[in-house]
Parts: sequence; C-alpha cells; structure tokens
Amino acid sequence: MKYLIQKIVLPTEVKHQQCRDLFFRGNGYLDREKKVLLLGRGDVVDFTTYLNSCSYRKWKKYTCIKSISLHIEIEGTFSLLLLGYAKRPAMIERAEYGYYSYHSLEHRELEFKLDDNDEHIVGFEIHVSGDCKFYGAYYTAECDEEKINPVRLCIATTTCKKEAFVKKNIALLKEELLSEEELKENVYVHVVDNGRTLSNQDIYGNHVYLHSNNNTGGAGGFARGMIESINQESPATHVLLMDDDVLMLPESIARTYRLLRLLKKEYTNSFISGAMLYYEEPNRQHEDIGTITEDCMFCPLKPKFDLNGIGAILDNEDEFIKQKNEYAGWWYCCIPTSVIKKNGLPLPIFIRCDDIEYSLRCKADIITMNGICVWHMRFTTKYNAAFDKYQQCRNLLIDKASSDILQNVDVLDFVCKSYRAELLKFNYNAAELIVRGIEDFIKGPKFIENDNGERIVQENAKLNDKLQPLTDFKEIEFPDISTCYSDPPRKFVDKWLFRITYNGQRFWPVSWCKKGYPLIAFDHSYQPQKMSMHSHMIAVNPFNKTGIIRQIDKKRYKELQKRFRNVLSFYKKNRHKIDNEYKENREYLTSETFWKKYLMLE
Repeated sequence: MKYLIQKIVLPTEVKHQQCRDLFFRGNGYLDREKKVLLLGRGDVVDFTTYLNSCSYRKWKKYTCIKSISLHIEIEGTFSLLLLGYAKRPAMIERAEYGYYSYHSLEHRELEFKLDDNDEHIVGFEIHVSGDCKFYGAYYTAECDEEKINPVRLCIATTTCKKEAFVKKNIALLKEELLSEEELKENVYVHVVDNGRTLSNQDIYGNHVYLHSNNNTGGAGGFARGMIESINQESPATHVLLMDDDVLMLPESIARTYRLLRLLKKEYTNSFISGAMLYYEEPNRQHEDIGTITEDCMFCPLKPKFDLNGIGAILDNEDEFIKQKNEYAGWWYCCIPTSVIKKNGLPLPIFIRCDDIEYSLRCKADIITMNGICVWHMRFTTKYNAAFDKYQQCRNLLIDKASSDILQNVDVLDFVCKSYRAELLKFNYNAAELIVRGIEDFIKGPKFIENDNGERIVQENAKLNDKLQPLTDFKEIEFPDISTCYSDPPRKFVDKWLFRITYNGQRFWPVSWCKKGYPLIAFDHSYQPQKMSMHSHMIAVNPFNKTGIIRQIDKKRYKELQKRFRNVLSFYKKNRHKIDNEYKENREYLTSETFWKKYLMLE
C-alpha cells in the first residue's frame, strides 16, 4: 500500500520569512493566505532543503518502506527535475534522476516514483518557462500494510503563564494537524498548566485537554502529561514532550507520527529527538542530540549548523558516532510509553537536568531527522542564576547519585569549579546559590520528596542579578559591549596573584587593586585576565544592553568560604550514605504512585 510520509511545507508564518531558505531556495511570491506559491517565467525553485528534502537514507534505515514517490500539485508551464544528494568523503555528490516538462492550464496532480538509490536526501526543483502556480506536494512510500504499527501519539506540553505561545500553538495544531483524517483520530494534546491561568475556552477542542497543575516545574508538568497520556481512555503508545515557548511546525509532529507508524521492530523503543533551532537566528541549529563531556560540559553532538546550505543539511543528516551520555532535550522529545512503564517517570527536581537524567537512565537510542524541529530562544538570553546555578548544580548531583549514570563525569569537581568561578567574579549571590544547592542535596531524597520547588525558586530568585540599562551608568564610558565575552592572554604575574589572593579577596589590601571597570559577560562565561586584581567590574548582558557593577566584598567572601568548606567536608565524609539513599529511593520517586501523591491526583 501507499502511505503518506511527508508533506512539503511553505513559509506561511511571518517568522518564517527570516528563514525562507529552510523551505525553498529561489524566486517566487508566496500568497500566505491561500498557501500558493506563484512563479514566473525563468524562476527556478529548489525544494531540496532542510524542511522539505526527503530523508531517503533514514527512511530506508529505520522504517519498513520499499520505495518512495513524489506527488506534486501544480498548474502552468514548467519542468520538474528529480534529484538527490549524498555526502561522500571530502565531497558532495549530486545525482539527477529525471527531467520532465509539462504545460497545463488546470490544477493537476502528478506522481513520480523515485529510483532506488543510496542518497542521503532526495528532492526536486521546478524550472518555470511560463506562469505557474505551485499548490503543494507530498511524498508517499510503498509498504506492507501488516507491518504498519498502531500509534496513538500524545503531545504533552507544560506551561506556566505563557498563554500567548500556548494559544497560538494549540490553534495551529487544531487547524493543520487535528483536521487531517488519520491524525485527528490518533493524536491527542495534553496541556499541563502549572500557572493555572488558562481555561478550557482558551484551548478547547477534540482530543485537546487542559490539566490545571500545582507549579511543580518542567519535571512535574511533564510527569503529569505522561500520566494523563498513559491513563487516557485510549492509552497512548508514545508521548511527545514539547516546551510551551516554542514556534512549532505541525508538519514536524505529523512526520514524527508517520515515522512511528513505519518503524522497524528493532527501533520501536527509540526516542525521536526534534532539533532546537534558534528563534533569533532561525536558520541555525542549536542541538538535536546533546552529550555531557567528562568535565561536565553540556554540548551539542553536532556543530551549530547553518541549515540554509546543502552541505550542512547533509552533515546534519549523517550518522554521527555514538558517544557516552547522549540525551534528547525536552523542547521536543518523543518517548514510547513502553519505555516509560519500564523505567518510570522523571525525578521530582522541578527544572534543569531532568531530560538529561531521563535519557541516560533509559539508555535511550535516539533518532533524529531533518525537518523534525522547533524554534526556541537561545538559552544565553534566558540565563537565570537561580536555575542555572542552584538547580543545575543540585540536580546534577542528584542525577548521578540516583542512577548509575554519568560515571565518567566528575560532577562534584564541576560544582566546585562553578562556585570558585562565581566567587572570583565577585558574584557572591550566584556563589551562594551553588552552596545552597549542595546543602539541599545532602539533605537526601526526603528533601525532594516534598513539593517545595516553587518556594525554593521564589526564594532563590531574590539572589538573581538585578541588571540595569547601561544608560543608567552615567559615570562609566563603555567600549564595544560585544567584547564582553573576549579575554586577552593571561599575564604570568596576574595569573599567580589572581590565584594566591583569590582575585584580591585575601592577603591583598583593596587599595592595591586596579582601578576602572573591566567589562565581563553576565552569564556562565569567565574572563580571568580582564577582571584580574580589580576591585570593581561590570557584568554586561550585550543582548539587551543591561549590566550590573560587582565589587569586592571580603566579608562576604569569608562567610561563603566557611559555609562552602563545611558542606563539602560533610558530603565527602558521608558520600556513600547520601548517594545510597538516593539510589534506594529512586524507583519510588519515579513511580506513578509517588507522582500521583506529589501532584495531589489521588
């Protein structure tokens, strides 16, 4: 039988105009209201793009398909070129499979069967020799009906006071996804409202459900979404976890559903990880698979590709060598419910590192595919010390203690270095947040068993930097603020004075410190030479032109050092006992029984 696997999508959203080359390359006027591409004599349009090429090699590897056909709806005078691309050693290879010319004054559908090949991706170009209207296209695959998997896909999205994003995304899903015959029967949407600001009227629709929830963070919201999906009247086979503050493409979800339907048996327990593209730079990919290095750095497995070019599209589609500690981010992550039932629900750690722990605990085999993605704001612009210091450091310690994961990663060393870096930047509040994280971690699993997440976040938020517009600093003349991330080579004397005196915080009179306000970045980054032996510095957010003056405070330094050494000494003496408590309680803390009690669903 023939089965639809992929539709060609056009850039109908205003935001899409900034990344039109992800949809098609070439000329043409898009009537966004009618969703028709109008072409004139001499226009050439190439649909072998990130969003519209067909991932031929991956469809053949992961699914039971036999052959692929292109269907195109069009009218006018044009020629169609079928082509494919493959990445060979040190070169890109382009193959052309057919060139067909047509003249039609009526809207018609044409079908072309693609020859079996070894290309990474296949696609087509339209060469126009007269006025032409392109209405759309899609790919179908030949497959045996008995090999098609039964799939009920639940989209679980967690939101907290981001009504505009959620309402828009739900409207898009209802209009473009839940209106299609097969999908409207087998796709469900569970919106978990941690902020309790939405009503059924905001999102009401067939197979669309709203669940008011206590603010239990992303972990609690996604756990609720999993529970609702597994226990709905027609239980889900897969749960797609998706952030609320994203620009989504309904076709990405449709492709995910169709991929699940056709997966070979050996891949039915795989996660499908959607890529995160930058909302601010929508042609650039942040990550589709992440990994944690031995020094506890979070890194995309692939470079941050500019996906406009054919080379990057092929590189992104290529199979990367599997590494330790691979994970799928929960901005878009599809998980089989069989895996959830076997491995349990997330840990109750509110926010940060919940998706990492879950992928590693489940030993996830991860599938990615070009065109399965969302657009999300850069994390740099969303830096929040209460999350990125307290939550991250605390939760990484909990993650490693709870399961046999991150064995090659020295998490404690990473936490200690993070604390030291903040102290050297005179960012005493951020350093205190890290100390709080360790103090709460050593309290053991009983501490996270109680729903304290929202209270902790509110309390920690008081220690976040209060950045002001740079125009408020009348006495300071700023150089180019984009240089805040740069740092000159370290000088030998400065380097050793910096280390011995902890940047002037011990053994060194403040009056001996350098004058002026060196410019450093406001977030995780670290510029030791710039700030070396200064009594003041200014931390700048170059994205919104705000900043804060930090100054040496020897009293605060001594207080924090005493507190840090005490908590570290306690943990090192009791490490075995504390880690074992987390391991022994992990199964309960990730069970449906626990989460129903925690979320007050009983």
